[in-house]
Amino acid sequence: MIAYKGLNRDMVASMGRGNRVLSVGVRYREEFSKTARNGWHCTENPFACLSYFPLGQGNRYFQVEAAGSIDEDDRERIACTELTLLRELTVRELAWYGIAWIATHPNREHWECRGAHIEVRPDTARAAQAGDIAIARGPYPVVCGAAGSILGLILEPEPGEITGAKLFTVSESQAGRRYTLGSSRTLQEVT
Repeated sequence: MIAYKGLNRDMVASMGRGNRVLSVGVRYREEFSKTARNGWHCTENPFACLSYFPLGQGNRYFQVEAAGSIDEDDRERIACTELTLLRELTVRELAWYGIAWIATHPNREHWECRGAHIEVRPDTARAAQAGDIAIARGPYPVVCGAAGSILGLILEPEPGEITGAKLFTVSESQAGRRYTLGSSRTLQEVT
C-alpha cells in the first residue's frame, strides 16, 4: 500500500525501543503493528503527516510502501510491520498528493488541515509566505497567497463530486491576488 510519512531533518523515527535513522530504499521490519502503539507509522492522507511533522521546521516528507501486517484507524493513520521509504517529496509534491487523495476519497472525514504554514479548508484558503500551502475546496473555491506559496483549488459543485483540481506556485505578478477555477477548469482571477 502506498502511504506517506514525515520525519525530522535527520530522518530519525522514534520507536518504542529507541530512535532509528531511516534511509530511502531500505525495508524496515517490526514484529507487531497497532496504530498509535507499535510498528511503523505512516498515513494514507499526505496532509496528516503535517500534524506530527509541521511545515517550516526542516521536516522531510516521503512516499512510502506500507506492507506486512497493517492496522488502520478512522483517521487514515496506518501502523505496519514493514515500511520502505520510496522517495522524498518536495512540499509541492506533498500538496499535489494531498489534492489527489481528497479527489480520490471525496467523502472521507479529516481532510481539512490547518496549522503553521498550511490551510486546507472549505471555500477559501490563504498562504502568508513563500513555501506555505493553501488549498480551497468547494463549488466556488478561492485561494490567495504570497509569491512562492503553493496554492490549490478543488472544484466540488456537489458534495462528493469533484470535477476539477489545480495546483500552482504563486508568481510575483500573482501575489496577493485571489484565484478560482473558471468554467473551463482554468485558473481565473477573482475581481
